[in-house]
Amino acid sequence: MSRPTKHARTIKLRARTHPTRGTRRKADRSSRPSAAGSTRSKAPFGPALSIEALAGLTTELQVVRQYPPVTKRADGKYEGDILGFVRGLRLSARVLYFLREHLSETGLEVSWGHLLDDQQESCSPECDIIVHAQGVVRRWNGFENPVMNFSFVQASKVQFVVSCKSLLGSIDADYPKTLKKYGVRKVFLFAESCDESQIERLRKRAIESGYSGLWCLYTTNKKEPSFLGTNGGMLVEFGQKLLAAVKPKGRKRKRRTSQRKTRKQR
Repeated sequence: MSRPTKHARTIKLRARTHPTRGTRRKADRSSRPSAAGSTRSKAPFGPALSIEALAGLTTELQVVRQYPPVTKRADGKYEGDILGFVRGLRLSARVLYFLREHLSETGLEVSWGHLLDDQQESCSPECDIIVHAQGVVRRWNGFENPVMNFSFVQASKVQFVVSCKSLLGSIDADYPKTLKKYGVRKVFLFAESCDESQIERLRKRAIESGYSGLWCLYTTNKKEPSFLGTNGGMLVEFGQKLLAAVKPKGRKRKRRTSQRKTRKQR
């Protein structure tokens, strides 16, 4: 085998270190951030560290993104690769674990389950994530190394609920209205993915329907199947909004105490 000349090796090296114009365009398309949420591409260290688990989840879920959910055809046969329920449960469980750490300093619990009204006579629809004061009416699980950890929570203890969706294409306007009957004023919507061209419309529609906001892990593009838009700013905003939604303990008491001291000084 003849050895390549020095000139040939130089050309080959340049091809690797200096991408062509077409390669640069492709790289720019794949790395550009989604138009949704914050336009900042790089968050400060603290906020970035706080959403590290969500950023890692984005990468994990993208591995099976191309495999469609199992559906039943008109002829009775099933097609698809993964059960929609399983895919949705994986998303909501991981977001739930993220919130347990993210809200760990608040003294609140984060659960999956149903809400019970004050009379304990009726149950709400399933709640993917419930953030509530400590304590439950009942918890169903496997006790040791549980597969299921499903709770029944007194509605009056609830701070807010997060509804999770795998592939979001429309907004369920009835869900926040139903939970409002149980006294839940804040319902956040979190999706694995949305179409890039629809995200702003869906966010607006979510607010109009009574949700406290909509966020997603990444966006897709029908014209470019390989495109995945990520936005760290949107995830940071999600974490900050949920922290802000937690009612601080003792604030009213402190205000009343300070008011009394001011009156006495007068």
